[in-house]
Order: sequence, then structure tokens, then C-alpha cells
Amino acid sequence: METLSVRDYRNNLAASFDRADKGEPVLIRRRNQIYTLTNIGKEDLMITPELQARIEEARKNYREGRYESCRTKEELESFLDSI
Repeated sequence: METLSVRDYRNNLAASFDRADKGEPVLIRRRNQIYTLTNIGKEDLMITPELQARIEEARKNYREGRYESCRTKEELESFLDSI
């Protein structure tokens, strides 16, 4: 898997986007960090009716006091272990 420097990435933007469109990983190295260029679809950015219904249900539960509250890391870990 090839990793591009920022300079190479800038000089080959179109080719990099073409590779990402084909599903190929495009890795870009900046200093000691590596980033990836990823193509995402519109569906990844939209709230579906099903997700909206789940959000509304969670809001309703919160308003009615049906939720778990964790104030410490230990409480959170205990809660997560219980589910």
C-alpha cells in the first residue's frame, strides 16, 4: 500500500480522488501522522427515517427520566459491562 507525502498528494489530487472512487485506500503522510482519503456516499451523511425514530424515542425516554447516568469511569465501565 503506497503512502503519499502531502506534496505528492497535492500534485496528484485528481488521481488520488480517482483511486478513492474505485475503493482503493489513499494514504497521506504528514509529518508522523497518516491520514486516509475515503469516498463516502450521501447515505452516510443522512439521517434515515429509522434513525430519526430512534433519536426521538431516546429523547422521549430522557424526558421521562428513563436513562442511565454515569458520573465516573468506573460507573460507566460497570454499565457497559452490564449490557
